[in-house]
Amino acid sequence: MAVFSGLEDMDELEARKQYQQEQEIDDIIKMLDSKTENGVSRIKVNVSDEQQEGTVNTQYHHGRCDVGSPWSKGTVRNFGCD
Repeated sequence: MAVFSGLEDMDELEARKQYQQEQEIDDIIKMLDSKTENGVSRIKVNVSDEQQEGTVNTQYHHGRCDVGSPWSKGTVRNFGCD
């Protein structure tokens, strides 16, 4: 019976690990859902090993500067190189 006790503990540990991973995924989905519900239309997610675990930084980009620009239309010219 003692031999199986260790295996049961490993199964329980693996189940806890799996639950924790699923909970982290659910938390990320909830965070992204709340952002879109509040009107955020573009989201870029970067994962960093330099940032403390569980913290989130938000950067704002105001406007759509690329819409209608020469870059988006493909009409960019290098002046002086013509």
